[in-house]
Amino acid sequence: MSAIVVSAPVEANCQAPRWSPDGASLSYEANDHVKKAVDLYVYTPSTRGTRKIVVPGSSTAGSSLTSGFSTASSERVAHEASFSPSGGHFVYSASGTSNDYDLYLDTGSRVAGALGADGNPAWSPDGQHIAFTSARTGQGDIYLLNAAALDAAPLRLTGDETASEVYAAWSPDSTSLAFVGHTPRGDNLYLVDNLQFPAPRPLTSWSHVQTRPVFSPDGRRIAFYSNHTSPERFDLYVMPVGGTPTLVATDVVMNARGPTWTPDGASLLYVQRDPNRLNPVRSAPWTDPTRAVTLATGTVGNGDLDVVRRADGTVWLAIAAQGSSASPGTRDFMRIYLLSL
Repeated sequence: MSAIVVSAPVEANCQAPRWSPDGASLSYEANDHVKKAVDLYVYTPSTRGTRKIVVPGSSTAGSSLTSGFSTASSERVAHEASFSPSGGHFVYSASGTSNDYDLYLDTGSRVAGALGADGNPAWSPDGQHIAFTSARTGQGDIYLLNAAALDAAPLRLTGDETASEVYAAWSPDSTSLAFVGHTPRGDNLYLVDNLQFPAPRPLTSWSHVQTRPVFSPDGRRIAFYSNHTSPERFDLYVMPVGGTPTLVATDVVMNARGPTWTPDGASLLYVQRDPNRLNPVRSAPWTDPTRAVTLATGTVGNGDLDVVRRADGTVWLAIAAQGSSASPGTRDFMRIYLLSL
């Protein structure tokens, strides 16, 4: 099946596609570099309808952000949508009408409001919690919000005064969180095994940057990106939780959401940085990366991607791409394409 464009016809680069767990909805962002604005959209495959998320006005005063977490901006930004397990609702980060970033539900409610930017929300697979990064204490720390008591104060999970903690990722059983500790010495991965008594332990100890951890569907492994071999490129790695990382692919385009596992957990999908081949999408079994194959997506200039298995058993891939190989004259902005695997 050929890939089809599903993003709104906006003069902006579309990026960061994110499926709801049931595949009934797909969020993506439209980055307008001229207006310095990022808008959030949700596409519904069953109706082929698209809606733009309108950010409620924020009453929070602006504040500066900690280095390594984000950058304050007076422009409009709505991004980083994370769906609930049922797919019925999602949480996202937005600047509202201030220089600060807050978390919002798709219903329009602001949650966990406080001075200091909030971002990187991640809804737990069991639906009970929302993990996020906040600069409310002057440093980027990870907090845990009870989804059944959104008015309650969030629980602080990390507190290293020498680091900012970002990119929290849930294990499939919702008992553990992997995250990135950003320090002047470099970025590495950490794990919180006990949410009630958090004591983060290191998973990597390499130089430079290790980032965007994602658990495998069975929760036994974590895929991530690293440039410790060469600061000029990012490579894709996978490791048993607490084990030794192994290389899957070199020189890849980093995915905004982190590495993409196939629904069965047997392979990783990634974009190979190869200008001569217009950045093809590849699939590699993590047990034997030498068996990697190129997917016939029919798209060029590929970037962010995400995959989901729908209730009917079909597997769908969403890609942010520069255009179709069959229509070279339409390669103006990045668009979101869908195709069945």
